[in-house]
Amino acid sequence: MTDASVLVIGAGSAGARHARNLAAAGARVTITDPDAARADATGFATIPFDLDRLGDHDGIVVASPTTFHAEQATAALATGARVLVEKPLAMTSAEAAPIVAAADGRVMVGYNLRLHAPLEQLAALLRDGRAGTVTSVRLWFGSWLPDWRPTVDYRQTYSARRDLGGGVLLDAIHELDLLVWLGGAGDFRVVGAVVDRVGPLEIDVEDTVRALLRRDDGVVAEVALDYLSRRYRRGVEVIGDAATLRLDWARGVLEVETAAGVDASPASADVTESYVRQAERFVAFVRGDAAPPVDATEGARSVALADAIRAAG
Repeated sequence: MTDASVLVIGAGSAGARHARNLAAAGARVTITDPDAARADATGFATIPFDLDRLGDHDGIVVASPTTFHAEQATAALATGARVLVEKPLAMTSAEAAPIVAAADGRVMVGYNLRLHAPLEQLAALLRDGRAGTVTSVRLWFGSWLPDWRPTVDYRQTYSARRDLGGGVLLDAIHELDLLVWLGGAGDFRVVGAVVDRVGPLEIDVEDTVRALLRRDDGVVAEVALDYLSRRYRRGVEVIGDAATLRLDWARGVLEVETAAGVDASPASADVTESYVRQAERFVAFVRGDAAPPVDATEGARSVALADAIRAAG
């Protein structure tokens, strides 16, 4: 297959970005959206939005708001195409289960941060045993929601709306996927959580998540997510008996902290590159030349964690 045909469902900011990156990766891109004018505005070839008539494509990308992922991924799989579903795979584990059952090795979940160079470096340090025996993991994300898309009313974005699958728990589910990835063998169970709207934003979803988790071998994890931090903050910290590994996105630094001191290196790679690499990986997956970084089974694990955190909160 030298010229993969890919249909992108959804012409919002995520869908348009997928379309551009896929085209740059060598795919023939078509786009569809319930808003035909928005699809036309992308500049790509379009087809009418009809989940029963998606056409014959080698790959399909589901880049719609979260609440539509399960239905659209199911329709995409029914065509026989290989499918990239934007994170999260579905709203709940119950919605994700049929996708996992039908995937047959044809699903990739859009966790582009697994292809972000500083996180790859952190994962490599962890695999090489630099931390020693791990005792705890901490992940955090925070940013003032109205600043995310300053040209639009934040109250109308999917992040702010329950009917579109918004809320910081699923919106920032990258952190749960990183816990799945970096946490290694074994599943974390939720010990306690707060999932609530505590700030002044005019939204009908949670703006704050605090969760404490534990693995059967005793490893403890903390996850903190919010729409309220006035300055962007994000990071991962892994504490072991040999060293603490820490990636701080806001400071742009990767640190290895031992009894002898702190070895710091720059970690300022542009996250945009991870989206480019994701598109390239999906085209290679469609062509049968590469496996997905996150398949349906792996993608469902972060959804299950989100379910458990919401139930505990």
